[in-house]
Amino acid sequence: MPLFAGLDLGTTHTKLVVLDERGNLLHQAKSSYKNGTTIELDPQEILVLAKQLLEDAFSVIDPRDSIIYLSLSAAMHSLMLVNENAVPISSLTTWADTSSLTLVNEYKADSRIHTLVNETGTPFHPMSPLAKLWQLKESNTVLLNQAYKCIGIKEFIWFHLTGAWETDCSMASATGMYDPVKGDWHPLALELTGVRKDQLPVVQAIDWVRKESRLQIEGCQLLHVLGGSDGCLAQIGSKAMRPGTASLTIGTSGAIRMVQPNFVADPDSGLFSYQLDTTHFVCGGPTNNGGIVLQWWEEEIMGKSAPLGMLLDQFEEEAASVIPGCEGLVCLPYFGGERAPVWNAGATGIFAGIRFQHRQAHFKRALVEGICFIFRQLLERIEKVYGPVQSIKASGGFTKSAWWVQVMSDVLERTIEVGEEEADASALGAIAIGMKAAGYLKEWTELEEVLAFTYHTVHPAAANRQVYRNQYQEFIRLCHF
Repeated sequence: MPLFAGLDLGTTHTKLVVLDERGNLLHQAKSSYKNGTTIELDPQEILVLAKQLLEDAFSVIDPRDSIIYLSLSAAMHSLMLVNENAVPISSLTTWADTSSLTLVNEYKADSRIHTLVNETGTPFHPMSPLAKLWQLKESNTVLLNQAYKCIGIKEFIWFHLTGAWETDCSMASATGMYDPVKGDWHPLALELTGVRKDQLPVVQAIDWVRKESRLQIEGCQLLHVLGGSDGCLAQIGSKAMRPGTASLTIGTSGAIRMVQPNFVADPDSGLFSYQLDTTHFVCGGPTNNGGIVLQWWEEEIMGKSAPLGMLLDQFEEEAASVIPGCEGLVCLPYFGGERAPVWNAGATGIFAGIRFQHRQAHFKRALVEGICFIFRQLLERIEKVYGPVQSIKASGGFTKSAWWVQVMSDVLERTIEVGEEEADASALGAIAIGMKAAGYLKEWTELEEVLAFTYHTVHPAAANRQVYRNQYQEFIRLCHF
């Protein structure tokens, strides 16, 4: 009997979901990180937590006489340098690292960058390993030359599970150094960063399988499936693989994406185009500013100290007490800089329209509305470049808040479908890759039949349409400012 496990390596948690071949949910769990920050993480801690999650799961689920397909998902854009023994010789940085901001500002108008963005589909921004490695070449060539491999967290975990230095095309596609049309590392990216091709992992398909395993689970055969990036896999796990269907995800940060059959880069470099496989490219835009904005406000501005879930519940209760539009208060929530569509890591946040009647609750609601305005801006850009979006499926931590989803629906003026189950969309996407590798799926859309998960729909409230249209125009004015 086959079992399918999806292990998602995020920036705040590692999550595990286990299904049987009929799509029944057998187990799910997650572990939070205690070391590091949003910008830098501890790879050894993540490795320990990943192994512990797997051991705990298969002490609860009897795996005897089973074949376990273990697939990986991971956050994009992380980077670390390791020696030949896989020991880190640098910190592990995430998408939030802005250490290459000066270099990015210096070269973003360079014609070589325009060529790279068009041919890789990755915007030039401090998040990308391209910019981080280029900065390292400028600041510490000795360290760069000492590196046996330049990898991310997924490749680190994969090596410790299988002993192979490999990555998949969807993770490679998000580095800014990979040519999805030619299926190889881009020579111009290697030239700019000073990285040799042998310092990078070998790129394989997302359904690449390794039988060799350094992890032993008694009584079963363990097969490792390479998997993909969390963004691409959330598209699969959200059942958003049909034309015209977008997936909208908000966790610590956020993104909205849709699938195209061919590689098409945004001519204005506002959106990404990442390869999933040879006939599916996930196109869209990420925002730096999701749930982390709400957490920052409660902890740093309000000075509160409590478990995150409790903080966010308190935030919502107060924010929801304010009428839509916040009596004219508008927020541009670029408190962590911003990615799409402005790609400005040095961008800062703004509150505008502040008057005496505004209280803390107004500022809190304006934060949430501002995040939703970012998604409206991204949705408009996606439709301009890639065509109409007919349906939106939501996932991520924000879906636990019915109020926030309603605000998003009202701002976008679109119906949003939300999964009833709480299984992580990226982990489910990883499982789908395992199922495809095992022959249980031929097309990604067949996952809709395997997973009996149900959705409920949230419809926009017509009464809030005009106030949000007015507020959105003010938001766009602030963007230009």
